[in-house]
Amino acid sequence: ASWGSMAAQQQDDGGAPRGPALMAETCFDLLLIEMLQFYGSEQPQGRGALGENTSTSSGAENGTNGAGSGAGVGGGGPAAAVKTGEGLESMGFQVGCQLGERYSKHRARFDDTLDTVKFLCKEFWTEVFRKQIDNLKTNHRGVFVLYDSKFRWLRLASVEKGQKGQKSTADLLRFPCGLIRGALFTLGIKAAVSADVASALPACSFTVKITQQQQPTAAAK
Repeated sequence: ASWGSMAAQQQDDGGAPRGPALMAETCFDLLLIEMLQFYGSEQPQGRGALGENTSTSSGAENGTNGAGSGAGVGGGGPAAAVKTGEGLESMGFQVGCQLGERYSKHRARFDDTLDTVKFLCKEFWTEVFRKQIDNLKTNHRGVFVLYDSKFRWLRLASVEKGQKGQKSTADLLRFPCGLIRGALFTLGIKAAVSADVASALPACSFTVKITQQQQPTAAAK
């Protein structure tokens, strides 16, 4: 199910299937804002939302070192930047793993990396963001650039001049960076993902650098 319309099938008391349960997209917009505020606020060092240790970069979850993974976190103190970026990207990674499994479970095994990334740009992106990626580029050496001219989670973002404004937008994109990494990880690809914001919002691009391929953890056979 997408954020805009969660298609979780339910049943009534008689056992007959009911229509999909819908959720206003505004609810997720507000949730994302709260996540940004929460991870940007002061917390005991090294502790996350549920008391878990957040001192290790989310890149460790898929074997990367976290450096260069996800949008930059320039601005603010080092501890605050790491806390915000790691918390959001780690959460996005977990969600991406679940969505990657859900949307690929009825598909045959992908032929190669390019086939997997195309699935991410088409079916996966349509389910989550209700549109396909506008442009996909690759150097055929494990680097892919995904360009979205109207990225939904930036449609309400405003451009604030200075380092603070750049950091806020970068922090916002850490969640989708983790989302992409999680989906690819489920499909058997370990990657580092970074985001770049275009001068004209809500356009942005995601750079995916393949670091390792393994057996898919959830893709249908």
